[in-house]
This record gives sequence, C-alpha cells and structure tokens, in this order.
Amino acid sequence: MKRHFYFILFFLNWIFINHSFADNSNVSSEELLPVLPELKTDKTRLSALATVYVNRFIIEGNQVFTEEELQTLLQPYQGRSISAEQLQEARTLLTHHYINAGYINSGAIIPDQKVENSDVVLKIIEGRLSELTISGHERLNSAYIHSRLALAENEVLNINKLQEKLQLLQQNPLLQRINAELGPGVSLGEGVLNVNVKENLPYQFTMRFNNHRSPNIGSYRGELEGIHRNVTGWGDRLYARYGLTQGLNDYAIEYAIPLNAHETTLGFYLERSDSRVIDEPFSQLKVESRADTYALNLQHPFYRTPNRTLNLGLKLERRESQTFLLDRPYPFSPGVGYDGKSEIAVVRFWQDWLDRSRTQVIAARSSFNFGVDAFGATINHDNSPDSRFFTWLGQFQWVRRLDLLESQILFRTDLQCANEDLLPLEKFSVGGASSVRGYRENELTRDNGLIMSLEWRVPLTRWRVPYLSQESDDGLLQLAPFFDYGRAWNSDNDTPFPKDISSVGLGLRWSPSQKVWGEVYWGKPLRHLPGSGDWQDKGWHFELNFQL
Repeated sequence: MKRHFYFILFFLNWIFINHSFADNSNVSSEELLPVLPELKTDKTRLSALATVYVNRFIIEGNQVFTEEELQTLLQPYQGRSISAEQLQEARTLLTHHYINAGYINSGAIIPDQKVENSDVVLKIIEGRLSELTISGHERLNSAYIHSRLALAENEVLNINKLQEKLQLLQQNPLLQRINAELGPGVSLGEGVLNVNVKENLPYQFTMRFNNHRSPNIGSYRGELEGIHRNVTGWGDRLYARYGLTQGLNDYAIEYAIPLNAHETTLGFYLERSDSRVIDEPFSQLKVESRADTYALNLQHPFYRTPNRTLNLGLKLERRESQTFLLDRPYPFSPGVGYDGKSEIAVVRFWQDWLDRSRTQVIAARSSFNFGVDAFGATINHDNSPDSRFFTWLGQFQWVRRLDLLESQILFRTDLQCANEDLLPLEKFSVGGASSVRGYRENELTRDNGLIMSLEWRVPLTRWRVPYLSQESDDGLLQLAPFFDYGRAWNSDNDTPFPKDISSVGLGLRWSPSQKVWGEVYWGKPLRHLPGSGDWQDKGWHFELNFQL
C-alpha cells in the first residue's frame, strides 16, 4: 500500500518539475514586463471620497451673478455630508442657472482638490465669444457688421443679448437676410459665431406725382427722390430730392453718417425753394419768395430693442426767407424786415419714441424749439415777432390691426404751442392731404395749431397686375373712410375766422406691387370756405408713387 502511494507521489512530482522547466524555457525566450508599483491614493483628495462633509462652498470666477445669489442656490448642500452624486447635483444646479439666463457656454466645474476645513471649491467658467466671422457682404464693410455684433471686452456671452443684436441688425435697411451659427471654440467656455449676410441694394429712386401743394403756387407737383444708404461702405446715407410745380422749384440734400456701433448719427441738411404765386388775380403782382434751410443734427438711440426705440436728438437750424412784390423786396408779415427778409436760428431738442408689436404701432415725437439770437438772425426791438421764441411740437400716431374684416385703424394728432407770435417760417399750417382733407393746403396758418385724424382702412380685394404683382401681398385695394379736425390760433394777435375746420370723407388706396402704389381721397368740408375751383377746393387729394 505504501509502495503504491510513494509511486504515485513520485510520478506527480516528476510531472510538475517537467512542466515548470517547460514554462521557464518559454519565458526565457521573451522579455519580461516590469511590475507596476502599487498606486498610492491620497485619502484627503476630493476625487477619492465617496462622501464629503461640506461646511461651505467657495465659488471662484463668477462675475455675472453675485456671490449671495449663487450661495442661495447651494444652501441645501451645505452644512452636511453629501455624496459624490449630490456634489455633481450642486455643480449642475449652478450650470443650469447660467444656461437658463442665456449664458449657454458658461457653467461650473469641480476641480480635484484637497478638502481643508470642509470647504469645497466650485469654479465658474463664464464663456466668451472668441471668434466672429462675417461672410456674404459685398458693398458693406465687414467691420460695420462686426462692430454691431461683437461683445464688449470681457463681456460674458449671452445668447439672448446676441439674438437681440441680430434682430436689430436684421432691421437695418442695408441687409435683406442674416444667418448666424454659434459653435464651440477650441478652449472650454469659448464660442465661435459665423454670420452670413445678404445685402439689399443700397440705392433707391422714387418718382412721385400728387396735388399736395398750395394752389397759390400750383397744386400739382412732380418729385424725384433718391437715396443711397451706403455711400462709403460704413452705412452713411445720402438723400436728395427735387420737386417742381407750376410756381415752385425746390430741392433738398441730406447726408448722415453713423459715428459708432451704437448708431449715434451726425447729419447735415440743406433745402432751398423758389416760389411764385400763380393763383389769379395775384399772379399779376409777381409775388415771389425764396427760402433756405441749413441744419446740423446729432442723434442717439438711448434705448433700443427690436420692438421699442427711444431716440434723442439735438438739431441746430438756420432758416431764412425773402419775399418780393413786383420784383422788389417787400415784407408781407409783421416782424419781417423792410427788405422782405426774415432769418431765424433755432435749437431743437427732440425725442422720438417707437413701440411696435404684431398688432399695433405707436409712434410719438416731441420737439422743444428755442429761437436764439445767432448767425445774423432777425431781432426786432419792438413787440413784433423775431428769432427769439419758444415752441413745443408734439406728434402722436397709433396704428392698430383689427380682426374685424382684417382692417386697420389709424389715429394721428399734432399739436404746436408757442409762447408768442411767430415769424411765418415757424407757423403751424392746417388743411390739406396731411392734416385736414377736403380743404386746400395751408388753409389756416397760425402760431398755434392742433390737428386730429381718424381713419379706418378696410381691404376690399386684391387687384393684381400681371408681371407687376410679384409678392403674395401685392394688389391690395383698401377703402378708407376718415374724419379730420384742425384748429389754429395766434398767440398775441387776434385770430381771424375761422379758428377750426373739419371734414369727413372716403379714400381708395391701391398697391399693385411693392414698388408702385397710389391713393385718392375725397373729403366733405363741414365748414364751407370760398375757393378758386382747384381740385383741392373740391375736396380731392391724390398721390402716385413709382419706385425704381
């Protein structure tokens, strides 16, 4: 029995020894791999802890939100032991707080750290716009677009503010379309914005024919108007207008240039007119007038969003006029010099408010006008009018889209108040197509005035013209019943009859295309006044526009 046991033991030992030699022979032919040392884990590092007691969080790198605001969010995680998952919840909470406020490439990270005094550091990465590329522009300088989209130095990227800038830029008449794509940058918290634009034609020409001038100088007027909105590539605008009636020849030129990316604009304006009375029987007296206007205007949008704008402006203006009778200088109004000349210098401080939504538009304008003794202005030492005066002009317009018949209602009012009698250049006019229809232009001309107009525009049909009507909205024909009221009075002198006029009437408005439109209105005067038989005296006002 023992013999068999030893034999079996000897046999197993022989097999093991031979197997070991065989393994050693294989290993000796290959290079042995080094043995890695055992990693030593710092048990005080945050990454090594399954739970951690947080006395308080130390927040670093935050500028957008205050320390108090962020600490309030983290309050449930402080003063107790929290797990690694809960620690990530706290980090995510801060990140979502940034993202929900529009800071889409900002957030919080938890750097690995040695926890001391149970204080845990959270680091805020506030994202920036690292690169902005502009493409698709042709005439417009890329720096013009870049300056209106770029963020200020060290400004944190906010998608809501960026979208607002893009919407404001889309309203620029120089641009037809804007496509923007925001992507990540190379480093954490960096953003890259790629903007592709399509420009509108910068120039536009309009021909206009109407009867919107006084019959005294010829009511039928032809007008050519041109504008170039990007003369040098920096959004500077050049405007020119020339108009002609039987007794009037006038032109105007304006140049305006933006001074910065915030649309602060400096403008220069020149207007000149020569007129003569053609209405019988005064045409034989050779009553003529010459008038010039020079203006320097500075304006800035102090509040500007895609739907609301508040502009403030300061204008320095010099106006002069001279009248003639039988080819000789002659004064027709009090305060005018014996040579028929009157000159005023006026500083105008104006405010312009615009509020628009999908259903209505509200526009309001106010102007405080201070006449000053400067630039050779007319100064009289008696009580007659001169260049020293004060007036306030307020204008308000409201347009509302109604569900009823898909119509529109328009309300407009203008009011001028003067502290004393004025020279003719500054008087307020009532009557005509833009104030009280049914009466001739400038029916009442006084120091103070008020006009109100209410109009309801009802679509009748779409009368489209082949090859001319291209857009879906083209061809709209509207019926426009209206009511107009006007009142004018003098400040010191007696006011002649009548003080007020009013009318009711109907109008037709037709726009066969975006470039051709016209209107005709007929007003029934509610106070009859004598006239010369002109179409205005019969209550008719019309206008045709052709845009090239």
